[in-house]
Amino acid sequence: MALTQSRKTIAMVSNTAWYLYNLRLGVIHFLQAKGFDVLAIAPHDDFMTLLEKENCKTVSVEMDRRGTNPLADLALMFRLYRIYRAHKPDFIIHYTIKPNVYGSLAARMAHIPSMAVVSGLGYAFSKRNWLYRIATRLMKTAFSFAKEVWFVNQDDRELLLNANIVPKEKTLQLPGEGVNTEKFAPIPKSSSSNKFVFLLSARLLWEKGVGVFVEAARNLKPKYPHAEFQLLGFLSDDEKTGVTKAQIDKWQQEGIVTYLGTTSNVVPFLANADCILLPSFYREGVPRALLEAASMAKPIITTDNVGCRDVVEDGVTGFLAKPNNSAHLAEKMEQMLNLSETERQEMGKKSREKVIREFDERLVLQEYDAMLTRLRLL
Repeated sequence: MALTQSRKTIAMVSNTAWYLYNLRLGVIHFLQAKGFDVLAIAPHDDFMTLLEKENCKTVSVEMDRRGTNPLADLALMFRLYRIYRAHKPDFIIHYTIKPNVYGSLAARMAHIPSMAVVSGLGYAFSKRNWLYRIATRLMKTAFSFAKEVWFVNQDDRELLLNANIVPKEKTLQLPGEGVNTEKFAPIPKSSSSNKFVFLLSARLLWEKGVGVFVEAARNLKPKYPHAEFQLLGFLSDDEKTGVTKAQIDKWQQEGIVTYLGTTSNVVPFLANADCILLPSFYREGVPRALLEAASMAKPIITTDNVGCRDVVEDGVTGFLAKPNNSAHLAEKMEQMLNLSETERQEMGKKSREKVIREFDERLVLQEYDAMLTRLRLL
C-alpha cells in the first residue's frame, strides 16, 4: 500500500510483526480512523502480510531480539536510521526493548519525534550484571530523546524511575496491554468431556514456566487422572531457550501433556479450558494471554511475578504461585481442582469484571487519543 502524501504517517516499530498484529491491531485501526497512515516496521514474518491486509505499509528490518552483542545492536540503530530517513514518518512509536532503545536513538539521529512504550524489560534487567549496566546507560540516553515513555506495568516504571533512567514527568502508566473485551467474551465449552483442562497458552519458552508446568502436571496426574494438561503455542529450535518438537514428543509419550500446536484464533481453545496458567518467571509486561483468558471469564493461575500479578487478585480471580517452583504451582493447581464448579465460575466472573474495569482496550485507546492532542499530531 502506498502512503498518502496528504496524510501524516505514524510508524510503529517492534521486534516482531506478530507483536504489532496481535497486540497493537486495535491501536493501528484507531490511528487509521484518526486519519493517519501507519507504517509497520519489524523483522519479516507471516504477520507482515496480515498487516498489509489491514492497510499498513510494511518495512522489514533485520533484528536479533535476543542478542547481546553491542556491535550488532548498533548496526540495528543504523538500519532503523536509514529506514526513517527513507520513509520520513511524522512520528514514531517504539515497542519492545530493542526498538525502545536503538529506535529512539535512530529517531533522534533522523530528527523525527518519537515515543517509547515499555512492554517488559526482558533479559537485560533480569540480573545486575554488565548487560544491565550497559542497558541502563543506553536507555537513559535514548529516553532523553523520546517525547514520552509509557509503561504497561507499575514494576517496570518504578524500576526505571528509581534508577533515574527517565524523569517521572515524561512517563505514563498504561492500563496494561489492553484487550478487546467484546472479542474475548465468555462462551460455553463446546466439549461435554468430564476432563478438567489446564491450558498454558504462550510462546513455549522455558522462562515462561513451561518446564515448571510440566513438572507440576507430572506430580498431579496420578492423583487426578481426569485432569488434562494442555500446551498451545510456538515451539523453539533452540533447546536452551525453548521447548523443541523432540521434547514435546517425549512428554506426550509419557502421557503428561497434550500439545495443541499453534493457532491464529485462540478463542475456542480458551473456551474449552477450565483454568488458564502462565507460570512465567520472565520480566513480563502484562501478559496478553492472561488478559484474554480473564476477559473470557476464566480463573487463572500465574506467578507472583512482574506483570503477571497485575492480572490476578489472589484467591479472588485466581491464584498466585511462587516463580519457578513446581511444587507450589502444583499446590495451587490442586486448590483449583478442588473448588466447586460454582466457586470457579465466580472466580471467572470476577476475573472478567477486573479486566473490564482495569484493562479494557478502550482505556488504552483513550491514552493514545490524549497523546495525539498533547503532542499536536492532530
